Amino acid sequence: MPTKRDVEGVLESRDWKQLIIWATENRNVYQKLMARIYVKDGLGFWRAVEALGVLVHEIEKEVPTYAVELVRRYFWMLNEESGGTAWNASEAIGSLLAHSPDTCGHFNWMLSGLLVDESLCDGALWGLAQLAQNAPHLVDPLEERIRPFLESQQPFPRGLAALIYALMRIPQDKFPLYRENGPKWSVPMELDQRLKNDQNLVEVYQDGELIKYSVQELWTTQSLTFWTEVLMIKDREVEVTVASTSVGLCWLGLGPSVEEEQSLRIWMSRQFPKQFLIRKREPNSTVIRQLQEYVTGKRKEFSIPLHPMGTPFQLKVWEELLRIPYGETCSYGEIATRVGNPKGSRAVGMANNRNPMGIVVPCHRVIGKNGSLTGYAGGLDIKQLLLEFEAFTASLAESNQE
Repeated sequence: MPTKRDVEGVLESRDWKQLIIWATENRNVYQKLMARIYVKDGLGFWRAVEALGVLVHEIEKEVPTYAVELVRRYFWMLNEESGGTAWNASEAIGSLLAHSPDTCGHFNWMLSGLLVDESLCDGALWGLAQLAQNAPHLVDPLEERIRPFLESQQPFPRGLAALIYALMRIPQDKFPLYRENGPKWSVPMELDQRLKNDQNLVEVYQDGELIKYSVQELWTTQSLTFWTEVLMIKDREVEVTVASTSVGLCWLGLGPSVEEEQSLRIWMSRQFPKQFLIRKREPNSTVIRQLQEYVTGKRKEFSIPLHPMGTPFQLKVWEELLRIPYGETCSYGEIATRVGNPKGSRAVGMANNRNPMGIVVPCHRVIGKNGSLTGYAGGLDIKQLLLEFEAFTASLAESNQE
C-alpha cells in the first residue's frame, strides 16, 4: 500500500501510470486522493483533483458503475443529512464528470446546481469548464445558470464563466472545417466590451499547472478542437486523431488515442500556449469525411485548409510532400534537392518525422534511397499499409481506364 509520501510524489510528477498500477493492487488508493482533496493548498490539491478523475475513469473500465457511485457519494456528503463533510467536493465532482462524461454526464444539472452555494460555486465553475472541453454538449443547456457569473464582483468566478462562454461560443461559422453551426452563446454588446477590457488576473488549473490569465484572455481565448475516429485501412482498424484551429487542420496522428491526445497536448502547449483543447467532432467533420473517402479509395487528394506550424525549413519540406502524387514515392535526397539543400537528406528526414499532419501531408510517401521504409511516426507497419493501399488503388484505377 503506497504511503502518503508516495502519493505526494506521484502527484508532483503526475505519474498517473504508477497511480493506476497501485490502484489495481489496492482500490483504496482513491481514498487517499479523497483525503488529499480536503486540503486546498495550491498545485498539489489541484493535481489530486485531476488524479482522482483519471484514476476513477481507469477503474470504471473494469467496474462500470464505479464513477457513478463515487459521484453519488460526493453529492450525498454535501447534503445536510451527512453533515456536509465533503470539503472541496465540487472540484472533485467536476473532475469525475470531465473524465467520465459518458457515464456521469447526466449529473451535469446537479453540478450546476452547486453554483447557488457560495462555498461551492468556484469549484463547480471549474468543473463545468473542464466538462466544456471534454463534453461541451453537456454544458450547452446550462447557459442560464452560468450567465450571472459573467457579472460577478469576484474575478475568479467571473473569469471561469468567461472561459466557459469562450469555449461554448466559438465562432463556428468562421471555422472552415465546420459543416454546421452549433450552439452560440451571446451577451449584450456592453457586457462583451466590459469583459474584453477586463485585466483582472485569475489563476486556473489546466493540464497540470496553475496558469495566470486575465479575464480578457479567457473571454477571447482561441481553441483547438480534436476528435478520434476509427477508420478501416484495407482490413485493419486504425485510430486517427485530428485537430483543427479556426484556420484549418493542424494535427493528424495515427497512434492509440490516449497517447495521441497526450502528444497533442504537449505539442499544443508549445505551438499554441494559453489556448484550450476541446473534444468535438463537428469542427473536424470535413477532414473525417475526406479521410473516410481516402481509405475507401474514393479520394486521392485532400481539399481542406491546413494550419501547419513549424520552422521555415520544415514548412518548405511539408510543402514538397504535398506535391508527391498519390501512389508514388520519393526519396529524402530528392526532397532535399527540391528545397535547395542537396546534402540535407538527414534534415529532411527530421522534418518529415516532425510533420504533425500525417496522411493529408503525405510523409509516408518518402522512402530511403534504396527503396527501404524508414522511420514513420505512425509506425512502419502503418507506412507500409498506406503505401500498399495507395499502390493497389492507383493500379486498379489505371486498369479501369484501360
